[in-house]
Amino acid sequence: MGEGVLYFEGFNIGNVSVPLLRIVIIVSAFALMVVLWLLVNRTRTGKAMKATSYDREAAAMMGIDVDRVIVFAFVLGSALAGAAGVLFALRVPTFASIGFITGLKGFTAAVIGGIGSIPGAMAGGLILGFAEAYTQGYVSTKWSDLAVFVILIAFMLFRPQGLFGRPDIKKV
Repeated sequence: MGEGVLYFEGFNIGNVSVPLLRIVIIVSAFALMVVLWLLVNRTRTGKAMKATSYDREAAAMMGIDVDRVIVFAFVLGSALAGAAGVLFALRVPTFASIGFITGLKGFTAAVIGGIGSIPGAMAGGLILGFAEAYTQGYVSTKWSDLAVFVILIAFMLFRPQGLFGRPDIKKV
């Protein structure tokens, strides 16, 4: 695909033009989310990861190799972070410290969606993306980071478990 086909061709809906590259990025991110969800919820390894995250000692007593599960979780997380970095770098110019603010916003999306909820993290990311885009388009690019963290503060005040999280009620 030469001559900027991914950047210049796409869909036009009224005055809005969506380049093919953005569609590829969104579809790829959604596909990675579905694969991760299936891996965590439908495989033995995913069940072992959940068991290990709830109680390491009990998981070990049930015959789960806890160290192997932890290594797999780190490898999986690193691979997904690498894929996210590649998808992000397709859109924006890169520099050495680009990962800090991106990682912070990714964590914010996970908190908004509900820690531990894969679809929730995706929904939180979409909310933050739309908020950032509208702030940049209608207010100023300088205020877009502020909008993201104001949304985080609002969620922490009014719905601390996130969109798809469950409240953790502990009676003492």
